[in-house]
Amino acid sequence: MQIKNTTRMAFQAAIAIAISELISSYFNLEHGYWSTLTAMALIAQTWGESVKRSIERVLMTILGGLCGTFLYFFVIPSNEIFVMGILLIFIFLTVYLIPINNLIAVFTLTGFVVFFFALLGDWNFVLLKQRIEETALGALIAVVVGFFFLPVKTNIKETLISYLEKMSLSLGAIFTESYKRQLFLKEQLYAEFHTVRKKALSIRYEVLFHRLNTLDFNSLWTQILFCTQYLANLIESYQWLSSYLNEEEKEDIEVAIKTTQYNIQTIIEVLQGSKSTNMIPAHNLLDILKHAITTEPTRFAALENEALGFYNLMYFFARLNTRLHETYILLQQTI
Repeated sequence: MQIKNTTRMAFQAAIAIAISELISSYFNLEHGYWSTLTAMALIAQTWGESVKRSIERVLMTILGGLCGTFLYFFVIPSNEIFVMGILLIFIFLTVYLIPINNLIAVFTLTGFVVFFFALLGDWNFVLLKQRIEETALGALIAVVVGFFFLPVKTNIKETLISYLEKMSLSLGAIFTESYKRQLFLKEQLYAEFHTVRKKALSIRYEVLFHRLNTLDFNSLWTQILFCTQYLANLIESYQWLSSYLNEEEKEDIEVAIKTTQYNIQTIIEVLQGSKSTNMIPAHNLLDILKHAITTEPTRFAALENEALGFYNLMYFFARLNTRLHETYILLQQTI
């Protein structure tokens, strides 16, 4: 029986709280509840998301604690009214920012903690050190529990394979589906891309120790975004330009479609760990276009709609396959 996400997260939170309380009790941590609350708050839907939030939580706690402490000791006058005013500002910002930007909200929450203890006359650099250490402890507990107990991990390979298969399906629909169906597939492709991209940061943290560094990982998603945009342009443009194409040009377009589908399948095989085959170079498609221009130079020189339609479509195919080749190179680094 599959466990619901809410049930799984509840179990994880309970275990994280229990571990945190045991550690606090064993080491007599004065503010052990900080690690307990942190561990409970950082249990997330996927382990990668938990890692991401844990790193953000620790970094923003350090930054917020340092900034708040600096304000308290070196900027704000030692007056309860000023301290209360800053405290209320931090409370407002924390509540306001939590649904908007959790990262900044953690920063302002730490500022609130600083001025709350300052209002009680009990804030110092020792407390700042304890706050950072116990937040880091709670984050570590959340990550460890999320990794070992009922983990839900995002599989980057399955995610990309599924998306690439949908790209290939959408490409094949250019000749076989109605215009309305093609528009639906285009919108579906965009929606799927945005869904996948939302998972990108969590995926990044789950493959933190893979060969793909952060710069290349971000570049990979940029290439896939360009592929999506070129494919969407092809789907929409073909219906408008197909009436201007002669039979020979339609055959060339079909060659471009098959070339692109072959290259997409090559990338899928790389992700599946199959024996890598070479991609068909994008310049092969440009060679088709150059041949058409060489054969009928006056037609293209006259800037006729018929010629420009074919030129635009082949250009989109060439750019799409260039981006696919860049994606292929980046993915090979992960194997």
